[in-house]
Amino acid sequence: MSGVMKPPLRTSRSAALGVGGIVSVALLTGCGDDGSSGAGSADRSASQGQPQSSPTQVVQATNKKTTQAKTARIKLATTVEAGGNSETITGSGVLDLQDGTSRMRLGQGGQQLEQRIVNQVLYQKPPAASGQLPEGKSWMKVDLQRLNRSQGTGGPAMSDPANSFAYTKSLSEKDVRKVGEDTVNGVSTTHYRVDLDLSKLAEGDSAQERKLRAQLGDNVPVDLWIDEDGLTRRQQIRMTVKDAAQTGGAGTSARQAQAKVVMDFSGFGTEVDVAAPPSADTVDMTDKVSRQSGTSSQTN
Repeated sequence: MSGVMKPPLRTSRSAALGVGGIVSVALLTGCGDDGSSGAGSADRSASQGQPQSSPTQVVQATNKKTTQAKTARIKLATTVEAGGNSETITGSGVLDLQDGTSRMRLGQGGQQLEQRIVNQVLYQKPPAASGQLPEGKSWMKVDLQRLNRSQGTGGPAMSDPANSFAYTKSLSEKDVRKVGEDTVNGVSTTHYRVDLDLSKLAEGDSAQERKLRAQLGDNVPVDLWIDEDGLTRRQQIRMTVKDAAQTGGAGTSARQAQAKVVMDFSGFGTEVDVAAPPSADTVDMTDKVSRQSGTSSQTN
């Protein structure tokens, strides 16, 4: 794609890019405080002469292990396919694995923008020549908590790293399987696949389950590449999202888009020092993003 980068928050396809990143963070941090016995040492049990951990135990343990590393460098690639078209955004930066604070440079079609997440608020600084912002403003702002409330996801919040994907605490053996051995960025890892059970994620709330299926599709496979220390080195999520972009002319009806988010983690313990942009430089886009998702957001 040539020319100016498409506004990353203009369509639901692009919204999926952000959601994918949030989901990835949530997966890593959702069980960081789980103190269930055996979780912290499951990945080393074999070397201590104990029975080898099951895939489910390893996946449960990696959430705690990785969160305990506190911070990491990340590389991101998000691809969304819809209507025969494919768009990919790549990025790199740093991430606080415990609260989701991050700073990234995102690129698409030769153009780049800066993105920050601070206190569950997303900030994006598009190219100056894009004309996306009012005069005197340089940053878009999306309040992820407010967006989450407007979408009615009041259970395990998609944008709340402290609560999201707590399903890992109740995984059954049928939900996780070992795929094989792989090398990720020079590190030996074991590849596991989790078949995300949305009914468990909804915690028995049928309305919540319907909303999650509408957001993510019926099948949400999550692939994890875990090293010998129990740290997640790569995470891949596939989901189906509603593409409601209005482009004019024929074919403007909503359709399904397939999204794949791949995040690589390295440099655990790296410094993460991220501040929100000055409020005078930001314009709040939360309501606009909410409307593009087929909902209405209540302004605080």
